[in-house]
Amino acid sequence: MRKKTVAVLLTVMALMMTGCGNAIPDLTDEQLQEVGEYTAMLLLSHDVNYKSRLVDVETLVTEEADESAEVEKTEETPAPEETPAPENEGMDPTEDTPVVDMTDGPGSEEQSSISLEEALGLPEQLLLTFAGYDITDSYPKEASSEEYFTVDAGEGNKLLVLSFSLQNQGEGTETVDIIGQKPLIKVSVNGIGVNSLATFLSNDLTLFQESLNPGESREVVVLAEYEAASLLDIAAVEINVKNGERNATILLE
Repeated sequence: MRKKTVAVLLTVMALMMTGCGNAIPDLTDEQLQEVGEYTAMLLLSHDVNYKSRLVDVETLVTEEADESAEVEKTEETPAPEETPAPENEGMDPTEDTPVVDMTDGPGSEEQSSISLEEALGLPEQLLLTFAGYDITDSYPKEASSEEYFTVDAGEGNKLLVLSFSLQNQGEGTETVDIIGQKPLIKVSVNGIGVNSLATFLSNDLTLFQESLNPGESREVVVLAEYEAASLLDIAAVEINVKNGERNATILLE
């Protein structure tokens, strides 16, 4: 159709330029419409402000291919995962934070429902009574020739000597064997707790092994070592005995 239109247009222009009369060849309405449309397109193509709506096929195919590749790349590339903000972790107590034992405060251990006699596994006829305490550099203070062992406090320290009276109130002889039970004894002064000293004293409560006749009594002691400054003003003294499943804590002073 386009070739036919071009031919008709050229024919018209040739007739107009030859000057062979002013007659215009007879054209059908369809031919005249095609000539007018082509003429308009020809004029617009020379207008610098005119932008054709016709698109180059190769350019269109290239743009579509680029868009498809970009869409595929977007679908294949996973979105970056968001890293959750680290929680405010506390410091490691074994490395950074000093661990404070809060169990040794005054009155920290509840008073036991059992007695010292029960905790030590003593027979019912035996009574263990607290007789007082003494602060000294060594024990016994005045060792006799019969004393084979003495205990001395270290430099800057003092010995706290807790004295007890162990008495047989029964009618028969009672055998006491505390060393065989291996109890653990802890002393607390003003909330500062230390383990009792292991000694070779004959009257050490933790080592006591002897038979008591009816009405007979023995003085036994528990020794603990403290810095001298810790024993300047004693407000409270406690003793804790752990013997297997038995546990007793008694306020002595």
